[in-house]
Amino acid sequence: MPVLLMRLAAPMQSWGAGSRFTRRDTEMMPTKSGVIGMLAAAMGMGRDQSLERFSGLRFGVRVDQPGTLMSDFHTAEDLKHKPSTGRGKNMLPLSIRYYLQDAVFLAGLESPDVQELERYRSALRSPYYPIFLGRRSCPPDGPIRTWISPEPLEEALQHAPWCASDWYQRKAVAGSVSFPEQCFAEIMVEPAADGTQRTFTDTIADEPTSFDPRDRRWRPRSVTRLPDVRMADAPDRISSAPLFEDDAIFDTVAAAAEPAEVAGTEEL
Repeated sequence: MPVLLMRLAAPMQSWGAGSRFTRRDTEMMPTKSGVIGMLAAAMGMGRDQSLERFSGLRFGVRVDQPGTLMSDFHTAEDLKHKPSTGRGKNMLPLSIRYYLQDAVFLAGLESPDVQELERYRSALRSPYYPIFLGRRSCPPDGPIRTWISPEPLEEALQHAPWCASDWYQRKAVAGSVSFPEQCFAEIMVEPAADGTQRTFTDTIADEPTSFDPRDRRWRPRSVTRLPDVRMADAPDRISSAPLFEDDAIFDTVAAAAEPAEVAGTEEL
């Protein structure tokens, strides 16, 4: 089945799957609910709309650049409601929020409907609503690079070019003798429906069924880990494609920045 591959990179990302109350954790890689929410925003869907069109998608992630974990002691003030005394500030509960810094992931969605995947890809090129990598404070580092692979999900993630930042790739290759783990990428996928994968599986409450603020719901989905892939085995695995290639927003801004040609003048 064809697979939509997406490079997800940002200064900060946060992918919650079980956060409650004042402690907002992050998973160490993108969640399916977070990626589907990003696609829904790009397509202009309202929070109360049905998510039926995303049912049947099989999701997987490759960790090309794991990043580091950061915690934020978060304070907030309620500006709409003043304290009952009429003085001071109406502070909201303190919270601790966790983020991934300088991480890069390759996420994949497998579907038998390649036209639907192309619609997702087109929406990410020209999103209707702003898109974020987990939380609203986590915009991507630029337009999201996407492409369609004809291979199944597992092979698409194993064979795709290394999408880590250039500086990280150079560091990983140079230190591969002392720190070989930096040249390997972890891959997590949803098991195939035919049951051919017989490795250990875990479950996570990460299959969204409703984004309605009054009735948010998720159901469990299974995940399994594939053997890590050594990304630096061959030079042609290192991605060198331009970040803004074939992006509608970037092309429009770039064209607007070019000086307008004046009729009847010649270039000096």
